[in-house]
Amino acid sequence: MSAQIRCDVCLEAYSLDLFRFLPSCGHGLCLVCTEKTSSKRNCVICRHPKGSQELVQIYLTFAEATDKSQALIGDLESISPNSVPLSVQKAGQKLRDALQDSDRVDEDDVTRHLLLDAAKNLEERIYPLFIELDLANDRIAAMTAQIEELRRQLKVAESKEDEIKHLRRMLTNTQTAYTKASALERETHEALAVEKERTARLDRTVQRQISELSAREDESDALRAKVARRDKRLSLLEKKLKLLTRTPKPNDPDDSLQIDNSAENIRVARKSNDWLSKSERAGVRKPPRPHKVLKPLQPEVLSDIEL
Repeated sequence: MSAQIRCDVCLEAYSLDLFRFLPSCGHGLCLVCTEKTSSKRNCVICRHPKGSQELVQIYLTFAEATDKSQALIGDLESISPNSVPLSVQKAGQKLRDALQDSDRVDEDDVTRHLLLDAAKNLEERIYPLFIELDLANDRIAAMTAQIEELRRQLKVAESKEDEIKHLRRMLTNTQTAYTKASALERETHEALAVEKERTARLDRTVQRQISELSAREDESDALRAKVARRDKRLSLLEKKLKLLTRTPKPNDPDDSLQIDNSAENIRVARKSNDWLSKSERAGVRKPPRPHKVLKPLQPEVLSDIEL
């Protein structure tokens, strides 16, 4: 018969090939207990995290097997605060079974009662404590998982807080830039309004100057027309005066038919220049002085001179 190995959870003995061991801590359980505790994240014996490694099967060569009493003593000695409650309960039951199956009939009643009390103590006092300890360990494991989750969430929250701070800085910079842009826009509108008003004033000034220039051009045209008429009249007067100076001396001794001095006629001619300004009159060439004795003027000539 091959050597048997006791499972620390169910306290049943099985062959080595029915055990699987955790690489993280080295503890092994039977296949049944391994399946039952597969959902736990930590080893049910030492509470060490299982990790992500697969369970392994080991191969050993055992020495001579011990007797049943030594095996029972080993079971009792293996009980520790890290043992599962089921193993404590089964240890008490195995102790009762060993006393009932013992071949030592000469064993005294005191020892038998002590062993029975020990088994009862395991079942009634130590077993509930192990149950509470196991529940406490489960709560601790759950709280540890919660703490890890909270730490993870805290890291996420801290990263989000940094992101929020960054977004707030960006928002503040954007608001500052918007305020500056709004102020610049207002200044631009005000400057544009001032420039429009200045342009409007310049337009009105230009229009007024254009109107004044047009009026002056009209006045200049009228003045040119007057000067042209004046020059035409002066030219006509010069021609008529030349004709008068070329007129031969009359043979008629009758003084009544002669014009003594043409001052009156010249005075009449001067009246035709009274409409000219002083500067314009200065530019008019004076006609030559006529002879004192002139031919009597014809009526039509006198009428032309009066023009």
